Amino acid sequence: MFNHRGWRVALSILVVVVFAASCGSDDDTDTAADENTSADTTEVEAPPEEEAEAPAEVEAPPEEEAAVLWTVPANGNNDEWVTWDQATCAYVAAADHPDTWEPAAVSSNGELVVGFGTQDTVNEVNVTMNESMDAAAELADVTLAVADYQFPSTSEPMAAAQSIVVREPSVVISNNQLDDVLDSVNEIYVDACVPVVQVVTASAGTVLFGPSNAGMGELEGARLVEVATERGWTADNTTLFTTFFSPAGPEVGLRASVCADVVKAAFPGIESVEHDTTSTTSLDLQNIFTDLLTANPDAENILSCTVADLWALANAEALKVADRQSTAAVTGVNGGSAVLDAIIEGDTALVGSVDLGAARWGEYWIPLAQDIAAGVPVPTEVYAPIIMLPEELPAQ
Repeated sequence: MFNHRGWRVALSILVVVVFAASCGSDDDTDTAADENTSADTTEVEAPPEEEAEAPAEVEAPPEEEAAVLWTVPANGNNDEWVTWDQATCAYVAAADHPDTWEPAAVSSNGELVVGFGTQDTVNEVNVTMNESMDAAAELADVTLAVADYQFPSTSEPMAAAQSIVVREPSVVISNNQLDDVLDSVNEIYVDACVPVVQVVTASAGTVLFGPSNAGMGELEGARLVEVATERGWTADNTTLFTTFFSPAGPEVGLRASVCADVVKAAFPGIESVEHDTTSTTSLDLQNIFTDLLTANPDAENILSCTVADLWALANAEALKVADRQSTAAVTGVNGGSAVLDAIIEGDTALVGSVDLGAARWGEYWIPLAQDIAAGVPVPTEVYAPIIMLPEELPAQ
């Protein structure tokens, strides 16, 4: 049987013991308090913070100028300079610029796209230009967006321009020389806010690159005067025939008209016959000149100014068929091998062709495009070097 009284006594004793142990003595409490009070509470000043030294300014290394890959001789330019304004999509006048544009190409590291509208891919001089552009673009690591205008088509140039703009070029080199479609083609580029370098034939709102058409005419005329003088021809016994190609416009027409002016100045009163053409077919051109010869049977000696080798070759062939090549002199433009080979072989009325330097045109086009894309001022007209070939005529 459980003893309740004994259980209560034991529990009382246990409670007393536990209480005494938990309270401790007053001395213990006072001692702890004294120890806490005697602790050093004096505030110690922190050492002054040292001012952090400003980091020394390190000058950024100067940007290295891109290495020049090539330069070509400057052949002159006009006095009006411009830069491309992307905000207005137009060339604007540049106040600060050098006197002479110096072509210098650098690597574009594949970051520049240049549109290139080729006149065609068939005629010798255009093939030479195209190859020059391809080589220069590859050397400068420039991406070309190429399309063929298919001269003398009047519809393909617009389609070609559309093809070029969808590839988002920074600049377009446009070798379109058909006057009737110049504005239509260039409007496509302007609408896409792309600056244009117009080749050979001037067009409003573009930069012109090419040989001076008047300069070519001067060289043609000088060669004809040289030949006529050497052969003892005079204004009284010589007739001047001037061949135009109106679809190319008045700018290209300067080649023939300035040539004629030079001849007329050297031989005042010389009889002069002008005729226009619209075809680019050799046989058509030959037949047209044959009709002229038939209509002028009294022309004793003949001088012929033309706009390009195609017309010069046709006129010369018509003279040869009529057996009048020995009393005639014909000049052309382009410096093509067909003309030069015929002169070397002899028995031709051909006496020279103005070389456009087309084999190096890409070396001008690429740095010109790079400058325009970079916002560097450029002239509105840049002239390519030209020379009459052969420089000396073989003995007749």
